[in-house]
Amino acid sequence: MNAPAAAQQAPSSPKLIAPFWHTALFLLALGVIAAWGAHRQGLPTFGSSRAVSYLFTMAWEWLLFALAAWGIRLGGGSIESVIGERWSTAKQFGRDVGIGVLFLVGSNILLAGLQALLRPGPNANIGRLLPRSATEITLWIFLSLSAGICEEFTFRGYLQQQLNGWLKNATAAVMIQGVIFGAAHAYQGLKLVLTIVVLGSLIGWLAQWRKSTRPGMISHFLQDAIGGIVLGRH
Repeated sequence: MNAPAAAQQAPSSPKLIAPFWHTALFLLALGVIAAWGAHRQGLPTFGSSRAVSYLFTMAWEWLLFALAAWGIRLGGGSIESVIGERWSTAKQFGRDVGIGVLFLVGSNILLAGLQALLRPGPNANIGRLLPRSATEITLWIFLSLSAGICEEFTFRGYLQQQLNGWLKNATAAVMIQGVIFGAAHAYQGLKLVLTIVVLGSLIGWLAQWRKSTRPGMISHFLQDAIGGIVLGRH
């Protein structure tokens, strides 16, 4: 007897992408750098130079990227499997750029409404780290690019997928990584941290929907680069 044509295999259950101990190590490293930033009330660094702070933060971003990539390798996976579909055509690239830009506009409208309710007010910690000179603006762009790539890979890629594999619940994974993402920006104050939690969760849903961190990387980069330069100028 032939099987029904409509019969399909049940979708596979999400799995861990790294060992438990590795995720504990990753969260410990993240907690140390977040606590350091909160203690300094800004980006963690040595000295008071913004340029040095940018360079130091970029190094930390890529070290966390490397730590997450190591865990994925230990779990038998690949960086590409976590990042998502590779661009093989200009159309695919343009599609993700378009999604990233639309998400940037939509999320900023939503977050502007949230901030109107929370009324966080001027934040001296953020003001101190914004770029002013041409050299600082150049470094800020590279810092924004590093943040866009590394933070999306580590939070919406590694951490979100690992939590989903552990909890078997995509919603919980998205929300928990959003909370951790917000806590990592504790130096910005409680009200802005709440905004960042919402933003991190929204980008998490974007990654879950697209099965890719690439649109989020684009949006994150543009958000940091444009926002930082504009605020630094004014």
